[in-house]
Amino acid sequence: MKKFYGSTGSFPEYWTVKHFCETVCVVTDSEKRAKLFYHDAQVYARHLSKRIELSIIPSETDILDTDSQIKRNYALYSVLKKKNSVVVMDRKALDIPVRKVEQFLNSTITVEEGKEINREYLIDTLLKNGYIREEIVENTGEFSVKGGFISVHIPFTGLVEIHLFGDFVENIYIKSKLGTRKKIKTVDIFPLYDFPVKADGITLQFEKTEDTKVSEYLKDINRYYIDVHTAKDGKVYFFSTGSSDVVGSIKDREGLKEIKLPLRQPLVLKDEKLFFSPSKEETLQIDFEPLEEGDYVVHEDYGIGIYRGIETRNIKGKNYDFMILEYAGGEKVYLSYLHFDKIFKYRASGTVELDTIGGTSWRNLKKRVKGSLKKIAKQLLKLYAERKSTKRKPYIVDDELIKKFESSFPYVETPDQMKAIIDVKNDMASDTPMERIICGDVGFGKTEVALRAVFIAVFNGKQVAVLTPTTVLSFQHYRNFKERLEPFGVRVENLSRLKTRREIGEILEKLRKGQIDVIIGTHRVLQDDVKFKDLGLLIIDEEHRFGVRAKEKIRTVKKDVDTLYLSATPIPRTLSMALSGFKEISVIRTPPEGRLETKTYVSTYSEDVIKKAVNFELNRNGQVFYLFNRIDKIEEKAKQLKDMFPDASIEVAHGKLKPKQIEKRIIDFIQKKIDILVSTSIIETGIDIPSANTLIIERADLFGLAQLYHLRGRVGRGNIQAYCYLLLPERITDDAQKRIDAVLRFTRPGSGLKISMEDMRIRGAGNILGVEQSGYLKAVGYEMYIKLLQETLHEEAGSEEKMPIIHVNLDSYIPDSFIKDPSERMNLYMIVSKADISEIEQIREYLNQFYSKIPEAVSVYLNVEKLKKAAKNRGFKKIEISKDKAVITFEQENPPSPDVIDGILRHFGVIDVSATGISIHLNREDIGRLAELISGYSSISTFAPSVSTSRTINED
Repeated sequence: MKKFYGSTGSFPEYWTVKHFCETVCVVTDSEKRAKLFYHDAQVYARHLSKRIELSIIPSETDILDTDSQIKRNYALYSVLKKKNSVVVMDRKALDIPVRKVEQFLNSTITVEEGKEINREYLIDTLLKNGYIREEIVENTGEFSVKGGFISVHIPFTGLVEIHLFGDFVENIYIKSKLGTRKKIKTVDIFPLYDFPVKADGITLQFEKTEDTKVSEYLKDINRYYIDVHTAKDGKVYFFSTGSSDVVGSIKDREGLKEIKLPLRQPLVLKDEKLFFSPSKEETLQIDFEPLEEGDYVVHEDYGIGIYRGIETRNIKGKNYDFMILEYAGGEKVYLSYLHFDKIFKYRASGTVELDTIGGTSWRNLKKRVKGSLKKIAKQLLKLYAERKSTKRKPYIVDDELIKKFESSFPYVETPDQMKAIIDVKNDMASDTPMERIICGDVGFGKTEVALRAVFIAVFNGKQVAVLTPTTVLSFQHYRNFKERLEPFGVRVENLSRLKTRREIGEILEKLRKGQIDVIIGTHRVLQDDVKFKDLGLLIIDEEHRFGVRAKEKIRTVKKDVDTLYLSATPIPRTLSMALSGFKEISVIRTPPEGRLETKTYVSTYSEDVIKKAVNFELNRNGQVFYLFNRIDKIEEKAKQLKDMFPDASIEVAHGKLKPKQIEKRIIDFIQKKIDILVSTSIIETGIDIPSANTLIIERADLFGLAQLYHLRGRVGRGNIQAYCYLLLPERITDDAQKRIDAVLRFTRPGSGLKISMEDMRIRGAGNILGVEQSGYLKAVGYEMYIKLLQETLHEEAGSEEKMPIIHVNLDSYIPDSFIKDPSERMNLYMIVSKADISEIEQIREYLNQFYSKIPEAVSVYLNVEKLKKAAKNRGFKKIEISKDKAVITFEQENPPSPDVIDGILRHFGVIDVSATGISIHLNREDIGRLAELISGYSSISTFAPSVSTSRTINED
């Protein structure tokens, strides 16, 4: 038995991973500490190259919290069936009732290639294990059956395809995040929930079976305890109290070797002289729609064509993959995979006219679009220059009190949330006022990022103003900010029309004297009578929803204060990257842990369905949105519902009520004074009501696609399963049917409706750029528009893009022996061509992990792509790579910086040096190192984008 005192930070994680040799169970004193262990232990396992299967057993016992059940059952499966397992839990989880061990093992299905399995038994067991049968598998826990092909999305495993011939298992494939597949010999499908499922068609219900406790599964496993003082059966105990010769505090970090890792908790190891400091977490996020034969595409030089497949050709003994594009008159273009970065998917509605090879229409359209973009580029450059010329005293962003506030957040931050928080802290620590946009779906954690900035500003003696477009949002922010900040002595107030004149007068007086730290309100905050003692930070929620006069006033207020914008409109990655250096944007794409997709059902109008749905929600102490879009009959509808649910509190909200009436009813709903709110579509999407988890939309066929998506976003904010019921008449139009089908297909939070995403992207671009450009956006396609914006920004900044020629005389491609399916290869080429240097490295790491090893030709291809990104705008004219050597030619007018040239000469064997370039010894393994050296040594211009395209030629 070992006992460690003073085990602060991530020491328990580090020690457990470093000394791991057998399956262990780690028990903590709280659920948050268990989640921190689960996260940080994975980081250390990667850092120390330990193959450990980490899993977590949540202590949440609500049977409707399906996400917690899935995590718990995967952990139990890992303990029973996998070696090298570390399972972590809060001590309360030990007593959770689950099915007996024997039942769990009997419910786990093992499918093996070359063996028989009864098809009907497999389908029946999947249903009992909680998997949902769908036409198309979109989310984890779903499966589909198409003849002898069964696809199952197994949590923590991935999308598995089982090919049956009768009852004989012919093949098993597993799909990667990148859309590629590999063959596997065997797969286990574990039960998702604590008990078997019985389906009633609408809600999830469980069979009552004999149970046991979680502790029964763990009885023969060694236990490590963290801050659990009552335990007696542990092998290792960690206590955060007491002193330690091994672990130090942040104050002891001087003189130690610093290692930056994406940890949530720092660690100072005095004996090993190491300081592990938290850094941004890079997660592989693929924002890519696969190309299929027949899709319209845009080529940067040739315009709109049709993708007609892929072809491999052998040229002078080297294999090259080519994309086949068809243009007007049936003309074909064979495009080398090294030029795939010039291709963008074109989403169009209606008739599309193909461009002509060698014609002028595409060239002229590009010229017009770039002409319209010049005004935007000039405005962005002007604002950027003004911002950089304004100076202020840097904020203190790290202090014990700030750390205490950060650790009071009851959840574990998502990777994107953490990145945004680090971005904000870096901005505030600089001597230039912050101007940053935080983008993310409703409920993805933007408010917490804003709260971190607020606390830092107040800690530094500044006041904060939070602007919201509506009274309801203002009230909601006020409630959230007050709850988080007041325990730390921060004084928060709300300024809106819900206050009396006298209350407003008192608030304004206190604000002027500095007796209020944070004021939250609508445009009322912008009026002339609102005076601050020392305003330091302005937070603006959904700026595009403010009127012109309010926006003008904002511009005068924010000249020399830090400004943070919060936006729920989706901003695609391509736009945020194109604007890097001009506008600071942090995008939160990852939903919070435990966020479940809203289950969506379609039904003809039926009182039985309404009764079942509403009673189910009210019985679990929830609330219901009932959407009824006819003002003239809304009172009648409310009366009908009152007759159906006499014990429920029911109110209506619609546009003909006075604004104060609407606000009062919505606030009453937020405060749970109303059970069912019958409303038109006026209620804004920004409202966060975690206890409202059922939405019923009557006549859903009359709503547009983006409307349905936003309306459905009102429910499903937490880890409780939410439901959306689309009620339809007996007959609807074909267009309405397509919209309903689309809503059913895209259910994951944050995924966005891909069909309506083009409109949302256009809206997002308009919000960020502050202009209406939808005509040009539609004409050239979203991605091509962003590419032209990027080019225009560079030209206006006087740093026109220079793309070196890269000539490679090596096998540098994706062989069909590695990925057989041509469309899978083509899509992987497309993903890599649009990635930046760090993303290419993540793709390599992921492919190595997924396939165990990647072929040398693929490794060379990834390194060449990295070199293309690195060498752009760095003063290189041409780079020719052969078996053991590279010949590098410089631009004459603007050669690479002396630091870059010196770095290359010092790190590689020199063959020849001249005024126009250098020749070096370079084997294929070192191409990636050359790329990293060029990008690392380069004095990159502020305006250099992080995604690039290079012109590359083959030996053809």
